[in-house]
Amino acid sequence: MKTSLVPFRRDRLPLALLVCALVVPAPLIAQTAAPADSATTASVASASAGESDAIVLSPFTVTTDKDRGYKATNATTGTRLNESIKDLPMPIAVITEKFLRDTGSTDLRQALSYTSAIQLRSQNDQGTPGGAYQGPGGVNNPEGATANLSGSSYKIRGYITDTVLRDGFRRQHAVDSINIGRVEVAFGPTALLYGIGSFGGIVNYLPKAPEAKRFSEVAVTYGSYDFKRVTVDTTGPITEKWNFNYRLTGALQDREDYTDYRKEDHTFISPAIMFEPTKTTKVTADFEYGKQTDKGVGFQRVRAMTGVSGGDQGEHADFYTLPGTDPYTFRWSGPDTYVKTTSSNLRLQVDQGIGEHIHALVGYNFGKAKFNQRDVGGNLVTGLGPVSLRKTVDFGIAALDKTGGDSNTNVKNGKVDDVALSYGWNDTITQNSHDQVRGEVTGNLKLFENHKWLAFSNSLLVGHSEEKQINLSDARGTKKDLNNYRSPLDTSPIRFGTQGDGTADIAMEDKTYKKTIAWDQSTYAVYSGKFLQDRVMLILGARDDYSDNSVFTNLRDGTAATSARSDKEKVRTYQRGISVEITKSLSAFALKAEGVQPNFSGNIDVNGIPMGPTIAKSTEYGVKFDLMHGRISGSVSSFKIDRSGSQFFYWWAPTSNYKNFKTDKPIVYQINEFAPQAFGGPNWTNGAGDAATAQFTAAQNAGAIYQKTVSGNTNWYVNASTATGAAFLDAVFDFTTAHGMSWPGWLYNVDSETNNSWDDRASGPGGNEYVSGSDQSKGWQADVVWTPVDELQIVASYTHINKIITSAGNFAKSPNPQDRWAVWYFPNTDWGLTGKPIATAYGDPNDTSTWTGTGFGYGEKQDDTPEHQASIWANYTFNKHSAMQGWSFGLGGGYESPREYQSGITHGGGQRITDKNGNIVVLKTPARYVANAMVRYAFKLNEHDASVQLNIGNIFDDRKLYGLIYSSPREFRLQASYSF
Repeated sequence: MKTSLVPFRRDRLPLALLVCALVVPAPLIAQTAAPADSATTASVASASAGESDAIVLSPFTVTTDKDRGYKATNATTGTRLNESIKDLPMPIAVITEKFLRDTGSTDLRQALSYTSAIQLRSQNDQGTPGGAYQGPGGVNNPEGATANLSGSSYKIRGYITDTVLRDGFRRQHAVDSINIGRVEVAFGPTALLYGIGSFGGIVNYLPKAPEAKRFSEVAVTYGSYDFKRVTVDTTGPITEKWNFNYRLTGALQDREDYTDYRKEDHTFISPAIMFEPTKTTKVTADFEYGKQTDKGVGFQRVRAMTGVSGGDQGEHADFYTLPGTDPYTFRWSGPDTYVKTTSSNLRLQVDQGIGEHIHALVGYNFGKAKFNQRDVGGNLVTGLGPVSLRKTVDFGIAALDKTGGDSNTNVKNGKVDDVALSYGWNDTITQNSHDQVRGEVTGNLKLFENHKWLAFSNSLLVGHSEEKQINLSDARGTKKDLNNYRSPLDTSPIRFGTQGDGTADIAMEDKTYKKTIAWDQSTYAVYSGKFLQDRVMLILGARDDYSDNSVFTNLRDGTAATSARSDKEKVRTYQRGISVEITKSLSAFALKAEGVQPNFSGNIDVNGIPMGPTIAKSTEYGVKFDLMHGRISGSVSSFKIDRSGSQFFYWWAPTSNYKNFKTDKPIVYQINEFAPQAFGGPNWTNGAGDAATAQFTAAQNAGAIYQKTVSGNTNWYVNASTATGAAFLDAVFDFTTAHGMSWPGWLYNVDSETNNSWDDRASGPGGNEYVSGSDQSKGWQADVVWTPVDELQIVASYTHINKIITSAGNFAKSPNPQDRWAVWYFPNTDWGLTGKPIATAYGDPNDTSTWTGTGFGYGEKQDDTPEHQASIWANYTFNKHSAMQGWSFGLGGGYESPREYQSGITHGGGQRITDKNGNIVVLKTPARYVANAMVRYAFKLNEHDASVQLNIGNIFDDRKLYGLIYSSPREFRLQASYSF
């Protein structure tokens, strides 16, 4: 649907920023205030507090002067303003730069590894749209949505997000830790300030900022698997006039891996400048640029299954281990797969004081990431490919469920003959860009200051944001319906350009080109007030988001390109929170908040309309404590998050917009695999064709079943619009239903003779379409920082989460109920009727919109978020009076309860996985423990600070298999740093 829209012109973004900056009244600039030196921290500003000019820090700048080691006292993520964490009615965790250093984190993802509510690697992600696997290798890659190329995908409180913030601006790409000053994590939906993609919470990293004091540090690291890293961090003044300072951070890194052929190298650099043309004006400009090459990223093994095309049916099986190989290290896909990434981010920002009580912040941010990827997809097949390459393989127990087996007849245990590996190459260029302009004004006012109990302070922040995101994907791949082949016993790596018998690869051709553009325009207001001598803090806020998107798809297969434009949709979200100080050391808080995710991916529903935003609503209650003069501080809270509009993908679902079925012509199916054996049908089906021999013969005699040669192949066809033709298909369906929905053969081959609803399914040739469902996450969380003595500091975190589906979604109403043999009616345990009688699957079999979702819905997890997760890190630093002066020791680790890595539903298509008895296959990993350690020695070298630090990860060398992914082995890294 297309609607009239008044779009924000993105080519006017820089102009808008300039205008916003210039509208600040110049006469109001002249006030006696000394500026802070850093956009990220304001601790250095206190150095000049004794000067005659009063220090007035920007409320947008977080203060860190009271931070101690791992303990941070203030944050800006919760309200966009500098506030004490213990006063805020919301849970916030802060990861300080010292914590990053001590744990040896080299990027943002590693920095989050000790935050218990966050999972950095998943295998099973409920609510993540299927139909396209997230990482290289496709179905042969067991990692879930966290395999996304951006490196910014993680799961927080059970919800996947692909977004991190960079000082409040969206940054959809991972970043090197050399430029991270601190990381703030706000838990729960945060739509009020950040709008999009924050159902379980949001991660906001603050980059290092220029400082007036000259400082430089160089570090060199070497570690396991030839890990090499060099970093530099330098800052200082350019000129004293305008307090003009610079900062430059950079990193060079390359490493190999414990798996074959896997290598990575990257370059990162980030220059930044900051200056203050007046005492109340601060201008910041910074830039990040990164370039990374990952080689050997393809699959390690392929699924132990034949007879499927390499799609999500492969998820029924475990992985096939080639004889003589180690499944822990072996990578069959070889060295020729890669992902080459370039990313950049530009920020321009003006922070302006206006009078005594008003501040304005205007910024523009543009981020871009480009991925050039070569991948190979493969699956085992029988009876195909050069005869010389076909071999007998032994799958052992191929099913995921080693006890119950699998109802899918393509899952075969033991030895299978005539097997070859079929594979094809894919080259894809993906480019994502996101630009945003944001303006915010905040004012504060105190009333009744002379009255002890009536006095209260007020703060109001009003902001507006304009965002535009463009996603481009341009694919090439091995020609359609053609494949490369190699022996399933050949342990040499797959190489680009040459097949297993030495012949050249099948040529590649252009595949799908897709472009999506999404817009979001938002206006928000946040009130915060402190009452009763600051013992009560109240936060109220509302936000209006106007979002829409367009999708352009060109399949490059001779069909016409398609485009769709959504209606502009308005969503209003609210946030209400209150914090009450019970004692000086203890406070209680309550929070209601909402989150929203516009359909930036451009996914379309089963009615052909771009899907609307996903909405989350949460309630949270908790306490915060700061005991023993600040030696024990933290929070404990319970939460419940309800999300609606989740995008679910069922490849076989009906659509109402696809019109490939010609309703003015008879219903015709190709029935080669349904034919009785006496008429050339197969001998490996459930016998439904043989049982329907009488109906087959009657239809043949009536001319409803006939043979015809199409494209050089002679096939059996049935005209199901005739009574005898319909009777034959009904007989096959009825027999299959009566025999446990066993396999009768494939019905949905398409050629010029067929005419049915097959191409009107959700995974039709026009592209994947989705249904909208809902889910819930609830539990409780505790975070503690304990400093029993000055030399020892302990950080601990625990989260309990229960994640369930509350609605599996609704099907579209098919406009062709006369085709009662359509794929959504097919008697199968995994898709179609999914093992249920048609009267159970549909309230009205003639109306597919009455789909009940039985077996797909309420109460199921379909997610691998652990029910229990805990982490701890402790550091002991010997004081200067000790004989061990300069030494620090760190020890930490984590625990995860068993995770549900298989929920009986495929990630790529939403079909069921059931055992031999028709029961849903639900599998869990074992519980997992990990331990890490650090030792550091700090000393003086030429009167400058220097240090040597050793980090050891996975010190017990746990290499067990968790679900379908092995644990990485023990690693060490030794770093030497020098400051001057």
